[in-house]
Amino acid sequence: MSTQESHRISRDYIVLIPLQKTSTINKVSIERQTNIDPNDENILHIGSGNNVDFIIYKNSKSVQEENESVGFTSQFKVFMTDKQTKTLHQENRLLHFWFYNPNEEQYVSEINEFMRRLFKSNEFPRDYFSFIKRLMELLRRFTMIRKIQLEIHSLTDDQLDNDHPFYENNAQRYGDMVKDRLLDLLEQAFPNPMFVNDLAKYVECDDQTVFQYLVELEEKNLVKHLDQDGQQWTRVIVSAEEEDTHQVILYKSIAELSNTFRPTIAIITVNYFEKLAVDAMIENKITFVRQKAGESNVYTIGTIGPHHVVSTKLPLIGRSRTAQISTGSTTTRLLGTFRHVQHVFIIGCAGGVPHYTDANKHIRRGDIIIGYPNEEDYVYGIYEAEQSSEGYEFVSTCYKPKNFQLYQLMEPIKENYQQTNLTRSSVHKYPWEKFLHEGIQYLLSHNIDCLPPSNDHLYIKMENGEIVEVQHPDKDKKDYTRPKIHFGMIAGGKNILTNDYFKTTLSEKCNVLCFDSEIDQVLAAIQGNRIESFMIIRGIADYHDGTLNKEWQPYSALCAASFMKTIVYKIPNSDENDNNSEP
Repeated sequence: MSTQESHRISRDYIVLIPLQKTSTINKVSIERQTNIDPNDENILHIGSGNNVDFIIYKNSKSVQEENESVGFTSQFKVFMTDKQTKTLHQENRLLHFWFYNPNEEQYVSEINEFMRRLFKSNEFPRDYFSFIKRLMELLRRFTMIRKIQLEIHSLTDDQLDNDHPFYENNAQRYGDMVKDRLLDLLEQAFPNPMFVNDLAKYVECDDQTVFQYLVELEEKNLVKHLDQDGQQWTRVIVSAEEEDTHQVILYKSIAELSNTFRPTIAIITVNYFEKLAVDAMIENKITFVRQKAGESNVYTIGTIGPHHVVSTKLPLIGRSRTAQISTGSTTTRLLGTFRHVQHVFIIGCAGGVPHYTDANKHIRRGDIIIGYPNEEDYVYGIYEAEQSSEGYEFVSTCYKPKNFQLYQLMEPIKENYQQTNLTRSSVHKYPWEKFLHEGIQYLLSHNIDCLPPSNDHLYIKMENGEIVEVQHPDKDKKDYTRPKIHFGMIAGGKNILTNDYFKTTLSEKCNVLCFDSEIDQVLAAIQGNRIESFMIIRGIADYHDGTLNKEWQPYSALCAASFMKTIVYKIPNSDENDNNSEP
């Protein structure tokens, strides 16, 4: 036997063994083996170059008997389109893992990193053989894993999961999709109105069709036209059921407000349903709207407990620098109008950073994230990934309040939650859970659907166009009446959002728990107006930046608003100005 063959026998090999192959099922085992006989007739292929340790067998004769039970199983779905036939194809894939060390705490972390690397959007294998090769490469890298068994189940047409974003381009749904998009655009722009021709450009449709869709939405009291020709449209802020109890006033002069109302707490939102959620927490409210090109504003003034508050929604269309600067200018007008504001809350939705194996670290829809000071007291950061000699590095601009009174008030709440959440009785409710229930009942009574949807799928979109659905690590049914609370950094970052690997890496390094649609200009305006106290609270609506899943936004925004109301109740009443006027 040659020296080379002796070396090959003594090394650790990554071995692929086919187990089962039918028209719909494909099972293989990928495992570490030593003492390989290179002359074994059952060997189909021996790798070369960087993969000299790869062995592929013809059949299952070479599989080693397994005496241990599976250590961990991960299940996910892959949605693909055949490039030639354009037909949709769906596969359910299961990965079973065996380990050298059965210590659960160690292998859970190992598997999470394994899955993060497998799901890197720019490297996710397109075809079966590339996927197998990727698994073999990862097994080589993760030495704690002894064996992987892959099961691929191809679904027939009658088994396909049609409730999935992959199938949204169904022609029958075209009209509804356009109307949803129009509503979404008007909600983003609100309180600014939009013209029919501009809306038509965004939805790539002709003006006449857009006008007809807008008329249909107006009949449902969702939008309204502002001119006689029906060319200028805006979103309706108050439902028909709420008009008797929630007054809306059009105002012309800022002096009308600043001389009459003196709220000490300002609440800033970006999306339409975030504003509805916040307003559901406010009592004795009046909404003032000013619709003027470039200077539109909406202010809802009322009370939370003993405190006078003002809530607003920032107009935002797109993520251009112009749009971002506009949000800063609107924030400056808010704080310039109401000069007695001492605390600012930024409330709304965000996209959670998932953890593939550890349920305690996993972020799900409906969870509440509080921007919590890190070691340097930062609560929010804008991150960008830049290439470096070592691959990539993160460059950040971070923000922190100058006054931490809100966090000091929250600390007993945080400690009590962490000590009692897992052991409390089924009937025990935290204050924010009571406020959440009241908010849901309020919006439902005004015909606004804010219940959590029944589905919470974890989707990852790959650069090759495929969509992967990953199973949540917490298998138990989630109780959405009891939102899970997390404390950590909140972030934004354009080139981070589109790369799930960057997001999970940043989460590990900096304890970033979720991403939003970037509020750096808002924070800069708060600090520029010498407001020293602010807090950011997010409800998780998706796994991107909180803007993708409209079904979840009302409920997730309510979760964030309910926790905000809990904090507001803790603020000492002495902060209020004795001369505050009742709205």
